[in-house]
Amino acid sequence: MAITESSPTQPGSGEPPASSPPRSRARARWRRWTPGTLAVLITAALVVLAILVVTYQPVQYGGEAGIGFPGLPTGVGLRDVNTFGGATGEIYAPQQRGVFTIVAAIDNAGPETVTIEAVSILSPQDQAYAAAGQRPWPLVPAGPVRWIPTIYHRGQSVPTSGRPVAGLSLAPGDPILLGIPVRMAGACYDPNGWTGTDVFYVEERFLFITHWVAVTVQQPWIMHEPFPPGQANDQICPSQ
Repeated sequence: MAITESSPTQPGSGEPPASSPPRSRARARWRRWTPGTLAVLITAALVVLAILVVTYQPVQYGGEAGIGFPGLPTGVGLRDVNTFGGATGEIYAPQQRGVFTIVAAIDNAGPETVTIEAVSILSPQDQAYAAAGQRPWPLVPAGPVRWIPTIYHRGQSVPTSGRPVAGLSLAPGDPILLGIPVRMAGACYDPNGWTGTDVFYVEERFLFITHWVAVTVQQPWIMHEPFPPGQANDQICPSQ
């Protein structure tokens, strides 16, 4: 018997059975799945991007605070208090009618640049109340917020005034010092009442999302509770 007679064959055909689908059919199946697969991948990527954008809040306290800021009012009698034993203490602001400046640094702790749209001593809710005619308390914004660098290279000097912070692109690891002009909510004060704040607010924008971030400082500002004349018992109304 010839050796070739032992090879298996398909009845009615002299050719072996096909081992895979025709190539044209495989290409057709791939073309049918490609649009759906791409849609899923694009949707997943957009969801991840949206989550990252919405949750990206890299602005934080920059570790510095103080009293004086170039070109802005220092106020009267502001000083550090309660610093015994190496404590950080607070910055005490005596009652006064004029404008003084809250000074604090911020930093971008994230990997991407953000745009600073605004800075305020008021929370977004208090800003809405103020826009509706309700006077803020205990501090009232008193002018545009300005900034200067916190890092200077050899040959550079501290500027004589800051630049407006609105629209600033804050790069990663590039801290700045803010000067926030404020005044007290009343010309008088209650000598037995105390108040203060340890937070200010930064409106930041990343890509197409803008939101407010609360920045908490290590050294709060404290003061006697301010009131307009006649709104508190035993109040004192200084002339300055």
